[in-house]
Amino acid sequence: MRLWRYVPLSIWFAICGVSSSQLPWHASPADKPRTLVEVLNRDEDYSLLLSLLQRTLLIPTLNKLNGSTFFAPTNDAIKRRSEKDSLLQRVLEGDELKVPDNVQEELRQQLFYHLLNYTIQVPPVEPTTQTLKTLHFPKRSIDPPTREPPPSPPWLPIPEGTLGGEPQRLRLTSRDESLWVGTDAFGQGGVEVVKSRTDASNGVVYGISDMLQVPPSLAHVVGNETSLSYLRKILTPDLEDFLNETSCLSLFMPVDAAWESIDPLERLYLESEFSDDDRRRILGMHSVVEDNVKWVDSFASSTKMTTKYGSVLDVEVSSKGATINGSEVLQPDVYASNGVLHLVSTLLIPPGALQLTPEKYLLTLNCTSFVSLLHSVNLTHLVNNSDHRYTILAPKDDVLSFFVDDGLPKAGSEELKQMLQYHFIPGIWTPKKLDHGALLETELHEPGLDDGRQVLQVEVHNGEKSAADSKHISFGGAGVIGDRVDLNNTTIYFISRPLEPPVDPLQAALPSLDLSSFLAAVFSTSLADVIKKTPRTTFLIPRNSAFKRLGRLVSDHLLAASSKADLENVILHHVIDSVRYSKSLVNESQRTFPTLEGSDLQLERTDNGSVFIRASGGWADMQSALYPQNLLTKTGVIHEVSDLMIPRTVELNVGKLMKAAKATTMASLITKAGFDWVLNGTAPPGDSEWAGRGLDGASWTVLCPTDDSFKEFNLTELVGNQEALRSVVSQHLIPTPPLSTSGGSSAVEPNNNNRPLPLYDLGTYSTLLTPSSAYGDIVFRTLEDKSDSEYIVGIKGARGTDGKTDWARVLGWGRTTTGSGTGGVIQVDRLLVPYHPRWWIEYGPPSFVGAVGIGTEAQSPEDNKNLAAENVKSFIAGGFGGVCAVLVGHPFDLTKTRLQTAAAGQYTGAVDVVRKALARDGITGMYRGIVPPLLGVTPIFAMSFWAYDASKSLIHAFTPNRTSETLSTLELATAGFLSAVPTTLVTAPVERAKVVLQVQGQGTSSTQYKGVVDVMRHLYREGGMRSIFRGTGATLARDGPGSAAYFAAYEVTKKFLISKESTSGDLNLGAIIFAGGTAGVAMWSLAIPPDVLKSRLQSAPTGTYSGLFDCFRKTVAQDGITALWKGFGPAMARAFPANAATFLGVEASRKLLDGLF
Repeated sequence: MRLWRYVPLSIWFAICGVSSSQLPWHASPADKPRTLVEVLNRDEDYSLLLSLLQRTLLIPTLNKLNGSTFFAPTNDAIKRRSEKDSLLQRVLEGDELKVPDNVQEELRQQLFYHLLNYTIQVPPVEPTTQTLKTLHFPKRSIDPPTREPPPSPPWLPIPEGTLGGEPQRLRLTSRDESLWVGTDAFGQGGVEVVKSRTDASNGVVYGISDMLQVPPSLAHVVGNETSLSYLRKILTPDLEDFLNETSCLSLFMPVDAAWESIDPLERLYLESEFSDDDRRRILGMHSVVEDNVKWVDSFASSTKMTTKYGSVLDVEVSSKGATINGSEVLQPDVYASNGVLHLVSTLLIPPGALQLTPEKYLLTLNCTSFVSLLHSVNLTHLVNNSDHRYTILAPKDDVLSFFVDDGLPKAGSEELKQMLQYHFIPGIWTPKKLDHGALLETELHEPGLDDGRQVLQVEVHNGEKSAADSKHISFGGAGVIGDRVDLNNTTIYFISRPLEPPVDPLQAALPSLDLSSFLAAVFSTSLADVIKKTPRTTFLIPRNSAFKRLGRLVSDHLLAASSKADLENVILHHVIDSVRYSKSLVNESQRTFPTLEGSDLQLERTDNGSVFIRASGGWADMQSALYPQNLLTKTGVIHEVSDLMIPRTVELNVGKLMKAAKATTMASLITKAGFDWVLNGTAPPGDSEWAGRGLDGASWTVLCPTDDSFKEFNLTELVGNQEALRSVVSQHLIPTPPLSTSGGSSAVEPNNNNRPLPLYDLGTYSTLLTPSSAYGDIVFRTLEDKSDSEYIVGIKGARGTDGKTDWARVLGWGRTTTGSGTGGVIQVDRLLVPYHPRWWIEYGPPSFVGAVGIGTEAQSPEDNKNLAAENVKSFIAGGFGGVCAVLVGHPFDLTKTRLQTAAAGQYTGAVDVVRKALARDGITGMYRGIVPPLLGVTPIFAMSFWAYDASKSLIHAFTPNRTSETLSTLELATAGFLSAVPTTLVTAPVERAKVVLQVQGQGTSSTQYKGVVDVMRHLYREGGMRSIFRGTGATLARDGPGSAAYFAAYEVTKKFLISKESTSGDLNLGAIIFAGGTAGVAMWSLAIPPDVLKSRLQSAPTGTYSGLFDCFRKTVAQDGITALWKGFGPAMARAFPANAATFLGVEASRKLLDGLF
């Protein structure tokens, strides 16, 4: 490139006609130096300099300069510099192979910096500084090295480069009686002139003590400036490149102290890795890039300069110096290869140019990781624009540190972007505005909501103080930690964990174990993907308990492989085709909601705030309680419901439910009996004998025995007998009327509306056999030893032996949707064979017991053989209990009777009776009269316990609408009193004989009777049957109240002592003994006065008393009122052990007999 036209005229004239070859160095010392080269050649102190000039091909150039100034470094100066400059060192060593630039451009430019194209004036002695222009024209870059010969004519400095065509500047200062070159603006520093001026024909030479350093780029200048340490702290590589590569760059940089005027948050932000934009803007506000460099000598008052940022810098110059926008220029003109640096006292930042954005606050409040994640997904606009109004939910660094390795989506991923958007809520939401359960829209636009905003649930709990700031707030389950930060348009809450956006409906519901049954049903179909991906839906998921109430047979049907279509329709009927949050469902007026299945759901809102959902089909009274949950999903929301809802597209008939029950035998019998229309849920055929009987609109409940229950029956014989077959089938068919729903949505509780029959209202139901048989009705009962969900069913009026074991147990049920929507199938474990009683039972007058329990127990004919066995076991157990009572209690009873019947003063007390009895008759005397009670205890106790059970059944029969099968204490006492009525017929004559035998010999040693037979014979001869049954009324007066207290005390005490967890087969000896003893004490506490009267009536000679009241009158008149309590001590002493032995004997013997047969 030819640039000769840019060379100064003085240089151009000097080189005209001059050869470019190197000149010889042989001038005589005596000759006057003609050129600068000769001056250098004559002084040995410049030998190294001449070598460098020769190496850089500058000898011809130096010779032809005219009027120039050369600041020539001495040999010592060059040597010192070579120790620090590797390039200079290699050049001095003369090894060209080690010098990378054969044209020595870098060294040549360094030598040009020592040359001026004019002769300087000698500075005066007083301190002064001159600014000089050198022949060094900095360039942006040096041309690549080449092995080609240097260009011709000799290389000359070309006025171009990074200073806008201007040469680099150099200062000369006179101070301390010396000249210094390369000083700063204040005349400090620099290189001392150590050799005086030497004149030459084409210039002057000044010897200097060191080589002058060519000013580096502004990046290096800033890096070396001690007062710019904060600027260096915030410089990034991109900004350093700007300082290195920008030509004609004038920097007006504030010193370190100036940065303290910035808000501390802004400074912390500038020091973070995320402030590139602010750093770039700040540097631009202090940079002027024009065609020329703005050295201080170019300043003039009212000069205006436009910065790279666009702001305007106003320059004012006075005798005190220059100011830039009012900021004092502390140090002007720090030279650089591509511009100049001026140090100013303050920042030149226009008002409002830097704003405290949310990002800056987040960074300073230990949310660096959160901000870093925002940068990774290009969401910085959410925190950098202070005009937008947001509530930010920010996890701090210590919170996010727990989720870095596991728990956060991959950096830069779309999943991370969605998660972070979920932390931004449009608007300012202070605690005063937040309500518990509120749903706030976020910045997350969800495709599953048709690009609508995803919502976030808020939980607010009031603290101890009433102020809003004392509220405990959580967003999406993440609690708020510490105090919030309020900015101009932003509120920041610090949360305890990062928020996870809602997932698909199935994944959202999966953690809830109470919803697992319905989810398992969904995954068993092909609907999982449909439910996951269908946008804007509301999923109503039934709890696990709904499947139990649905009925096992309906559940089995829906889950069967052959019923997949029905199951899918049921599932889709639980998905509303729109997003309905709790507020919409509970408070708004809309009542009908379409589902993905195609039909609608109906909502009913009650006055008490409850919400019920009715299906499009299914059962007549079918409803499900809504439990609003607002469990958010990426496609909508999930709520829970109490029960499954059957749509009208799903038909459940008896046949399908029996198939689900695997009851093929019963289904076959129904078909063979001509009732196949029941299986289909249709009316009887027109040509059927059942047509016209009012069964057209009836629904049916079928008692369905399992296939195993038919193993003991001859099915071939049964099918061959059409009449018997129809009778058996009819016994299991229950016409079921529609349930009343007049009470509104609360008429039938959701927990019970899935049953074929209202089993919660136990009672009697007619069957198809009822019109033709007195025993066609069936009755449901609850098992006493099971929970209320366990039921049994039997034939009403059948004479069974033990309903708890002989009735059929209910195993499960299912409700049909055909007909009126009522009825269904109830699976039982036994076949209920129609009952045909014996003639004496059917036509004989029933006892009071028959008025009761026959109607509450059902017994099939094949089980009648158990009746005798049960009676025998009851008889033996009762008799054994009585024997135990007599053996233990007879000595006490003998003592009591003698005290009650003896003349006044005969005995001093019970101990006296025992002592005299033993003295007279020995130990056998204490068991005198034991034979009658031993002979009577078996029928007495058997009848007593039988009558007690029968009386309890009588009470059940007279209270059909009772709410509990368990009798109250008063009812138990009533049953006990009634049990004494039939027992007295046996007890009275036995007691008569026993008393006569017990009192004989009282007061004398003679014996009148030899035994029981002798007593009975004598009594009969004496007064006939009237004499034998003397004291019957007194016996009933004693045993009626006594038995009431007896049985009631036993039942209550035993129930109290035996835990609920114990089964009926457990034999708790301690509880039985204590309860039995307590029963005896309770009985004899009431029975002593009538027992005294009974004993006196039965032991007195004929004619002594005319009756019970006469005996009472005479006893009180003769012995006083205390006579009625004679024998109380022995009776009480006998009561506990004797009756404890009684009940222990009954319970133990019954358990033994049950184990034997």
